[in-house]
Amino acid sequence: MSVMDRFAALVDRFAALVAGFAALVAGFAACGPMVERAQFPVRPDSVRPADLLGPYDGIVLDADTDRPVAGAVIAASWAFEHGIGLQAPMAAREVVVESGVDGRYAIPRLTDLADADLPGGASTRLRRFTLVVYRRGHVAWRSDRRFGQAGVARRRDFSQRGNRVRLEKWQSGFRHADHLVFLGGGEKVRAAAAWELQPAAMELEGETGEKTEKGAGGEGEAAASSRRAPMLDIEHLLSDDEIRGVTGYVGKFEDGKLTDLPTTEFYDSRHFKAVGKPEGYDVGLRVWRLGPAAADAQYRKLLEELPGARATDEIGDASLRARSGEINGLAFLVRERGVVASLTCGASQCPEAAQLAKLAKLVESRLPELPPEPVPAAPEGTKP
Repeated sequence: MSVMDRFAALVDRFAALVAGFAALVAGFAACGPMVERAQFPVRPDSVRPADLLGPYDGIVLDADTDRPVAGAVIAASWAFEHGIGLQAPMAAREVVVESGVDGRYAIPRLTDLADADLPGGASTRLRRFTLVVYRRGHVAWRSDRRFGQAGVARRRDFSQRGNRVRLEKWQSGFRHADHLVFLGGGEKVRAAAAWELQPAAMELEGETGEKTEKGAGGEGEAAASSRRAPMLDIEHLLSDDEIRGVTGYVGKFEDGKLTDLPTTEFYDSRHFKAVGKPEGYDVGLRVWRLGPAAADAQYRKLLEELPGARATDEIGDASLRARSGEINGLAFLVRERGVVASLTCGASQCPEAAQLAKLAKLVESRLPELPPEPVPAAPEGTKP
């Protein structure tokens, strides 16, 4: 075989390898997401890691009596991320069931759900699974942490199969405001816990029995009960044009919501996605309106949990900077308004630290335009 023939054969083999590698990559992109290693065991008596996809099962018990608790709301959620090196939230899936008369629950495997439509892509991964259990009269139970402990203190007794949820009775010394921040959860969990919004608001605003009685006497029950907390809306806090004016970007944005948390009475988000650009050009805004006490707690939680977080005190009553890969973040607390705001901006959109600070100050200047927090109605049984 001549030198030219050998060279041609080598070229053909190299082309075949490239084609095979491309097919492999395409196959990965078309398949479901990668699955992270679970941080909890498959069973209570095992050291083998669980399968994040599921299935999950267990029993809900009263911590005092060890009897089954029926009718507890059990919300299972899977969180997805995407990106190589720089990872960002992508999507979430949730399944909600109730514990049976025997206290038992069963969550099907994610891929077995009838409406399962898992995100795909070569850089997509199933990052974590969270179980939230809620029953009125008890302290909520989460698979990742315990109520009343610091945000970094994690739960260590959760397992995929044969899990035992021990619900503790609610105690008078607990605060509903702290409980709602801890609870999280999706729409059905929030609906089950909606009754806590009123006592939480009264706690955060320092309502006394005297003020409550005065309020109850000043308006009828129909007027008081007609007050409902509207969903928080932060659309006016920051605009596409203002981002372009600060960063000099000339492209278009798609406006939407971030997918990590749903909009509620006390939380809203904006996602300015740069059209046709990688996420390094995106801008995100999250706002929590919680009241002074809970806002302090939420800010401390961000300071503890955000990657590379460090206090900077450059805006509001307290502020911090954080960074994850090429995504820069700035969060700040405005205690008087009970608000925590968090801005993220990719390094391609905000290459200079001053640009992110200017965007944050624009948001801070608009906070007085947020609608006032609803005045809590008097609790049932209060005499005029």
